[in-house]
Amino acid sequence: MRKICLLFLLILLSLPIFAQEKKVISIGTAPPGGAWYGIGGALADVITKELEGIKAVAEVTGAAIENVKLLGTKKIDIGFTINDIAKQGYEGKEPFKEKYSNLRTLVSSIQKGSLQVVSLKGLGLEYISELKGKRVAVGPAGHGSLKNLREIFEVLGFTFNDIKPVYLPYEQSLTALGDKKVDAAVIYVAPPAPSIKEFAITHDIKLLGLKEEELNALIKKYPNYIPDKLSKNLYKGMDKDIITVSTANVILVDADLSEELVYKITSAIFKNIEKIRASHPSAKDFNLQVATKGASVPFHPGAIRFFKEQGVWTQN
Repeated sequence: MRKICLLFLLILLSLPIFAQEKKVISIGTAPPGGAWYGIGGALADVITKELEGIKAVAEVTGAAIENVKLLGTKKIDIGFTINDIAKQGYEGKEPFKEKYSNLRTLVSSIQKGSLQVVSLKGLGLEYISELKGKRVAVGPAGHGSLKNLREIFEVLGFTFNDIKPVYLPYEQSLTALGDKKVDAAVIYVAPPAPSIKEFAITHDIKLLGLKEEELNALIKKYPNYIPDKLSKNLYKGMDKDIITVSTANVILVDADLSEELVYKITSAIFKNIEKIRASHPSAKDFNLQVATKGASVPFHPGAIRFFKEQGVWTQN
């Protein structure tokens, strides 16, 4: 009996070895309704499926700026952001107050984020420059698009002080527009935005754009913006193409994650690239060739190792 009890005790003591909890990888995405939220969920599924002993979790965040801060302070392990925001965080420039030297690129050009300013046809607005004095849902507090909006408004001749800004998540912004509590809602995500598609089913939307000369002035002052066009077939109710701008989006990773782990994560992404592409229409063109292009902060050694093996790494 004594031997049986001792054996049972040994088994109990060994259980933690066999039942160790999986290492959790936290992925900073964005508010629900945007592309990063969907792509981040797919990325978490891929990592959890492919990497033994790893559980990846997609976290709802304030998006670009907050993700850089969370990654820089090691509160998340992976984060989506905008290319120029990544550079500012790495260099410690506005809107950041310190350098986040642990930022590394996992993959570049996952997709683009486009400025989409939604109004209603009955409100009589045509261009973004007409928002002066209007009630504008500018997105969630801390969102990376706030910096972009300030730059765009500056070129158009006004500031946040000249509008009545309302800080709301994207879906709530559109609800406020539908309830006539705001005159326009800014949705700075990759098109088509699911939240706008759904809103357009029940509302007569009007997309506000830039004039050609405004676009040229913006690109001249801030060359990080990419000239873009929202097709008239993008959302129900649109009757013409809309001139706008976009920015390249990247996925960053903590420099302190091991080379082997990041190598496996990068490999898992491209092994399951169809799942990543299918997670949001904006990711449909993501591929191995663009993944190394245009990054504003250094790549993680684990990612570099993978890209070299695939023959697509051309940087020194």
